[in-house]
Amino acid sequence: MIHVVYTKNRLTLRGHADFAPRGQDIVCAAVSALIYALVAALEEKDAVREVQIRPGQVSVAGTEGCTAEFRVVRCGLAQLAARYPQCVHLEE
Repeated sequence: MIHVVYTKNRLTLRGHADFAPRGQDIVCAAVSALIYALVAALEEKDAVREVQIRPGQVSVAGTEGCTAEFRVVRCGLAQLAARYPQCVHLEE
């Protein structure tokens, strides 16, 4: 299961979705796409405070003024948690 902790301007994720075999896991792919899009949006605004991406662990933090970007990604993660509760858990 992917455990997500969301706070203002910070997301921390750990774990694996385990929905399907590696390379075929649509839940993992969806979470990854949201995180990489967030990082790219923060980089475009020069608003990155921290980015750490390792297998099974992610931490992304942004500066003030990027709350909307984090809210959009939180919304996507919440949708995944609702659809795949055995794979994604969102803690706020």
